[in-house]
Amino acid sequence: MWSARLELAFERVGVRTILARRRHHGPLVVQRAFHEPDGSCQVYVVHPPGGVVGGDELALELSLRQGSRTLVTTPAATKLYGSPVAQASLTQTCRVADGAVLELLPQETILYDGARGQSSTVVQLGERSQFVGWEVLSLGRDQAGLRSGQFVQSWQLERQGRLLWAERAALEGGSPLLTASWGLAGRRVLGTMVSTGAEPLALDELRAAAAALETERDWFSATRLGEVLVCRYLGYSAESAKRLFCAIWAALRQTVSGRDAIQPRIWAT
Repeated sequence: MWSARLELAFERVGVRTILARRRHHGPLVVQRAFHEPDGSCQVYVVHPPGGVVGGDELALELSLRQGSRTLVTTPAATKLYGSPVAQASLTQTCRVADGAVLELLPQETILYDGARGQSSTVVQLGERSQFVGWEVLSLGRDQAGLRSGQFVQSWQLERQGRLLWAERAALEGGSPLLTASWGLAGRRVLGTMVSTGAEPLALDELRAAAAALETERDWFSATRLGEVLVCRYLGYSAESAKRLFCAIWAALRQTVSGRDAIQPRIWAT
């Protein structure tokens, strides 16, 4: 069992965002920052063991200082292996100061049959700061899906202490929720994407961008809840989910921060 914590702080120096501080305990690291032409930066969070087992506790803490712009991703999927009793914990805490923009776009999380775990993402926004983030879950590694185990996923977005949006989803292996028409309808990949600052974008425009990539096996939706845009994917392919979300992200980037979307190099390897 591993207990790991990674703390990263970013700040704007001139026209560039730099990784100003990093501190880690246990096997959760970041090697360096990659700088985009517009001065923002990208970092890849690495978990060297390559998989998460029951009892592991991984915590990521991100702090973006005023005016900084950062994209955080992972080089590969997070694999949560089966456990008879112990539960794994994945926690992300993000503090985004005034005028800063955080994009939290990890690769998918694969829940192996029998996996037990929980993930929590808390985003605290300052005045005029913005956030774009997603989570993609793959239930099981084959057509059998998640026959046993459980996973609880929670989100919370705040702006200056005011709650913007919160959600908690509990997935139980073998439960009717996974197969019933009122639940996941047997689809094994589900994704959630959230963004602030998307008010100028019409929902029909976003839906059209997704529809150009959808197949009859993919379900996509976009909803506006106050200042928060919530997009959903339900289907059979993590790659399809990420392809749809990337199309939405490209539209959002122009609106949220006035920049073209530059996909991390690691996604192409």
